[in-house]
Amino acid sequence: MDPTERVMAAIDGRQTDRVATFSYYLDYGPVQQVLGKSLIGKSFFMMNPVSGFFLDRWGKRLSGIMLYPLLDIMMAQSVDAAIRLGFDSVVGLFERMLMLWDGKTMARVTGSFYDIVDDGHGNSWYMYRGPAFTSREEYEAWPHFPDLDDLAQQTYRFFTKIVKKYGDNICILGQAAFGIHETMLWSFGFERMPVFIRREPEMIRRFTAYLEDLIMKTNMAMMDAGVKVIFDGDDMAFKTGPMMNPKLADELFGPSYRRITKAVHDRGGKILLHSCGDNTKMFDSIIEWGFDGGHAYENTSNVDIYREKEVHGDRFTIVGGVGVDYLLTPRSRPEEVVAETKKLIKALGPGGRFLIGPVHDHPDMDMEKVKVMLETVWEHGKYPIAIK
Repeated sequence: MDPTERVMAAIDGRQTDRVATFSYYLDYGPVQQVLGKSLIGKSFFMMNPVSGFFLDRWGKRLSGIMLYPLLDIMMAQSVDAAIRLGFDSVVGLFERMLMLWDGKTMARVTGSFYDIVDDGHGNSWYMYRGPAFTSREEYEAWPHFPDLDDLAQQTYRFFTKIVKKYGDNICILGQAAFGIHETMLWSFGFERMPVFIRREPEMIRRFTAYLEDLIMKTNMAMMDAGVKVIFDGDDMAFKTGPMMNPKLADELFGPSYRRITKAVHDRGGKILLHSCGDNTKMFDSIIEWGFDGGHAYENTSNVDIYREKEVHGDRFTIVGGVGVDYLLTPRSRPEEVVAETKKLIKALGPGGRFLIGPVHDHPDMDMEKVKVMLETVWEHGKYPIAIK
């Protein structure tokens, strides 16, 4: 089977030759381990006095010149690295939600701010600082919401190139937007979002409708470009449980997600949801909304991936399972990676609906341990599963 056939069959629960593998988009440090380190670290371009001078004055106008070409290159290299490692699938992220703000700040065009930081390996990255909207008036006055038709056209052009260049060698899981709940959380802030839900319901409805339209148009653009599996992302849980009452989440976001998943299914595609934390109490809703599977089942949260296989594994594809906190880092031993990978295959592989891979991306991931994981899958993940 080719990678796309293997992944599509696994999501369907159909017979495959072996357990399919999954790569989240790789941070640039891990990519450099595979492709080689560039002569000048990426932080040099963003975090130096000369760049700071220009960004402090004209940062908002320079995203198209400085940021977007760099992000496109980094994402293409992430896909290339996943192919060289031998993954069956990889998340391809078209990033136009970020913009340069000043020499120390990025912003999302949907209204949130991020500190520009070094990832510890000489590469620029960003960390959430806070919301842009502390009142309805600030939301109404925000001038940076993108034109969605233009964004969809950009998305189509990017993925047309990616699918043409890499699509025969790996299944591209397309992502071009972030989820409704987490975008609102970033834009309003953790403290204010519950207040706005109660006091500004009309604003919440309008923002929800806009974000649904953003996700819908970019998803359809990716499918027009040849992407068969959509990978939407919406973090809805802490490590101990949902951020919001599941009933309220369904009332606010369920109708939008039902329309989004139906549109993908109507075109013969599949749609997966990335959602960090312990979503045990959210899985019934996520499945009812129409998602075919979920990532990440973080091993550092309270979610029980083995229990979820028993409860939902016949109708919901489990994606991930391998921790990046220890197992896929330099601190672990190869034999530990082998043992945990075999354990996951033995428990989650039967019946299909399982894509094994990292639970997240992280700059400290060790690609040698990732290779051990993949080699273990290739050796022990053949169907029928025969691990004792």
